[in-house]
Amino acid sequence: MSNNKLILVVDDDEISLEMIASVLLSEGYHIATATSAKEAMDFVEQNRSLISAILMDLVMPEYSGVVAIKSIKEQRMSRLIPIMALTSSSDRESVISAIEAGADDYLTKPFNPADLLSRVYVLCKISDFVKRWDAFAR
Repeated sequence: MSNNKLILVVDDDEISLEMIASVLLSEGYHIATATSAKEAMDFVEQNRSLISAILMDLVMPEYSGVVAIKSIKEQRMSRLIPIMALTSSSDRESVISAIEAGADDYLTKPFNPADLLSRVYVLCKISDFVKRWDAFAR
């Protein structure tokens, strides 16, 4: 079970957004959604302490997911939030650009729901550890 973890799901495709949210909600995760990179960056800015992980589509209008990942990871207060690139782009260049921007994991669509859940579980464990470590270090 998720222990009420908040996952930000970012995708401009409503069907993908609904599928991802449905899988996560079925396991008890709390979901916030954004349909653009800009909307995601604004949400992170205002809610960073509540977010356990971010699932980011890479191909979106206006700003790409890579731009959003890089922006989030450059901010001192949000750089440790685990981000998984979740996209239909599986070419080597897309993977490399997402990882170089700061993505912590990468999963291609269509995805196996069990794969998604196991990866989100790991990202949340990392997030929990980082938050405990940060509190300890203060």
